[in-house]
Amino acid sequence: MINLAWVTSGFYSDENEFRGAAAIHNLAREISMNPEIQLTVFALYYPFEKNDYNLYNAKVFTFSNYPPEKLTSLRKLRIWQAFRKKFAEEHNRIKFDVIHSFWAGEPGYNASKVSQKFGIPLAANICGGELAAYPEINYGQQLSSLQRYFIGRTFFSADLIVCGSDFIADKASEFYDTSIVQKIRKIPFGVYESRFSEKLFPERSVSPRPVLVNIAHAVPVKAHADLLLALIEVKKQYPGIQLNIYGNDGKGFILHKARTMGLEENVKVFNFIEYNNIPLALHNADVFVLSSVYESQNMAMLEAAFMGLPVVSTDVGVAREITPFISKPRDTISLAQNIIKALKQPKPGYKNLHDRFSLKASAEQYFDLYKEISGKK
Repeated sequence: MINLAWVTSGFYSDENEFRGAAAIHNLAREISMNPEIQLTVFALYYPFEKNDYNLYNAKVFTFSNYPPEKLTSLRKLRIWQAFRKKFAEEHNRIKFDVIHSFWAGEPGYNASKVSQKFGIPLAANICGGELAAYPEINYGQQLSSLQRYFIGRTFFSADLIVCGSDFIADKASEFYDTSIVQKIRKIPFGVYESRFSEKLFPERSVSPRPVLVNIAHAVPVKAHADLLLALIEVKKQYPGIQLNIYGNDGKGFILHKARTMGLEENVKVFNFIEYNNIPLALHNADVFVLSSVYESQNMAMLEAAFMGLPVVSTDVGVAREITPFISKPRDTISLAQNIIKALKQPKPGYKNLHDRFSLKASAEQYFDLYKEISGKK
């Protein structure tokens, strides 16, 4: 039996919540159901104002009484103290074999502290912008000296650093030396095949109007303006092209931009979409497209691939590992050309997609990692 501690910034509050990090939700379920693992989750900031609870076969401890917008530095410090106290109590009771932090910033830093104190092996996941620095859009934790410190201490303390894509594995050398880079192990988050499979839906009727789908909130790192510029070029060959965008756009940025570009008849923004509804949104499209400047992995493009859609993407996350239709970020002409190529391709030919990116395969790799660093092979 491996006693496993996860340290996260947030966790899901019940079995039906997938908002924010569905990939971690799905992995937690798979891991906690493994009879050889006892999973305990320490959720620093979310859910807030919720008592400790059990979910699947995992025990979850929570520490915050405040919504994210009210988390001051002082309140965070108190949460960290409460976490370390509770961790010590649980470790004295059951003796953890492995600590695994999701996000290498504040969760990783706190995990590294208890790892060092109790001599427990530490794995740290890169889940987001830990290796990003894009001052022109104010994105990336490497822009903050404090976050750089947290990430650096996490990486220094970790026995293994886990990432979900070759893109991130390569990017690490831009910021860290060989002693850190050589710790990196690629294990992608896996797709929940019971939800995402083209076999779950009937064949779509052929439509004269091609449909593109994008699943991304309207934030600068997703570069929706670039996607719209590419759409202008695609529209020259496909005048009726439709782009469906699923993601929060509270300020109406995307639709305003579409109107100024003469694309108001070609773009629909559906705002937030529940996780359970994503498969149908993908099924109703012809091509998935992503225009991001940076992604650590990106589950949406993998889920689209599992649904049988061609994937067109900038060279971020796992794009280069699954599709030939990749462009450099900001290269809108190349992005448009790849969209046109994908629309003309009748069926994508993915190689070993399920073996590499299914939830089952991912959970098995994580289990092997836990056995390895705990010494319980």
